[in-house]
Amino acid sequence: MNLLKNKCIGGLFSSKWFPLVPQLFMLAAFILLIAGGLGITATNPDFIYRLRYTNLANLIVWTLWWPLIIVAAVFVGRFWCTICPMELVTFWASKIGLKKKVPDFLKTGWAVTIFYAIIWIVGVQVIAINRIPHQMSLYMLFLIILAIDVSLIFQKRAFCSYICPIGHMLGLYSLISPFEWRADDLSTCKSCKTNDCVTNKNNYQLNSRSCTSNLYPATISDNRDCLLCTQCLKACPNKNIRFSSRKPFSDFFSDINLRPAQVGFIMLIGAFVVYEIISEWPVSFDIFMWLPEHFIMSLGITGAMANFIWPVMMFVFLPVFFLLILGTFAQLVSGWKKVSFQDATKTFAILLLPTIAGAHIIKSILKMSSHIPYWKQAASDPKGMQTAQSMVDGTLVLDNSLSSVIEPGVSFLIVAILLVSLAATMWIFSKSEMVQKHPAGVKRILLISVLAYWSIFGLTIFNWRFGD
Repeated sequence: MNLLKNKCIGGLFSSKWFPLVPQLFMLAAFILLIAGGLGITATNPDFIYRLRYTNLANLIVWTLWWPLIIVAAVFVGRFWCTICPMELVTFWASKIGLKKKVPDFLKTGWAVTIFYAIIWIVGVQVIAINRIPHQMSLYMLFLIILAIDVSLIFQKRAFCSYICPIGHMLGLYSLISPFEWRADDLSTCKSCKTNDCVTNKNNYQLNSRSCTSNLYPATISDNRDCLLCTQCLKACPNKNIRFSSRKPFSDFFSDINLRPAQVGFIMLIGAFVVYEIISEWPVSFDIFMWLPEHFIMSLGITGAMANFIWPVMMFVFLPVFFLLILGTFAQLVSGWKKVSFQDATKTFAILLLPTIAGAHIIKSILKMSSHIPYWKQAASDPKGMQTAQSMVDGTLVLDNSLSSVIEPGVSFLIVAILLVSLAATMWIFSKSEMVQKHPAGVKRILLISVLAYWSIFGLTIFNWRFGD
């Protein structure tokens, strides 16, 4: 069903004010959030633990915005990219910039993969951008400056397409979405004489511009790269675009040609999400941290360097080591010729995505539900310093009654999501051509590996939420 035929949806997406007005609103919100965190900092660990939730700007970014865009990507695709202020910023910067061609290295995808690793390892674990409001604000400022600088140098929306890790992750999650943006009638595209949706002369128009993500609507095969900016709809003289509902996970049954950098990106996300979930249960967290803690202790490393080394071990070296083992075993059982290392690891990465996305949604739900008690205090004390100090002193105790009421429902919801991700994985494994092309021995290795990964979340969540 083409949702653009709906008067409200079609009218909104065709309007010259969409997504301009939402982007301007989000840009203003972005600036206010930066202002709300600047200068709000601390060094005491107990104080920081509470400040991350009592500062209104930090609470909005990490407890509301970040979880919601994850959920939105799975259910409606890259809708955040539609209204993201960065897309507007990059448009204006590239319009007046040098418009140089994007170098091949950026196109490989390794830049965005490395950038995402740096954000998680240095930004989150060392600098604490998710815990200290001032650091969060500096991080958001850095993103704006980087987006402007990149766009002043390179043509089109190079930042959005090749550098922004958030959009890259949302693109992978949008493969699950029950909606797709495509050309409606391919014969109309073939007979089109003007090609307004791709012609270079329309690249820098505010409205009705050609696709600056270097996509041609008639050849879009999956949801990864389209930002849903709606510009091709406005540019097309025939309005030959559809925004249609479909079966969830449909893209997984087509030929998804992952680049090696995207495999690396998925493995990074997979490792990060494992850490996010198992850190909720002390038992699983202690097991996860046993190896890096003992390694760091044996070297006598402390402080910021320790906070850098352990995530490198667990988020980079461990996934690489696992991929090497999986790829080698796949080649071994196939006689070293029938299956390449690259094909085996690509298939494995695709099979991981439903579980990774499901676990990410679970973490998002846990964040939003468990932090409900903080909103009242953050609204009355936006900086959060006094509230955090009162909590440290023990003079303020939050009202957790609402969180307690909804907790049983949350527990059953996250289990349902986990089971749906398992069912989706098994469905893809049994029906997808990208899996069925492999020999039986390779398929067994892939299945065992994917189920082992899912079991990390299953064991943690069932024991944490329902254990004694």
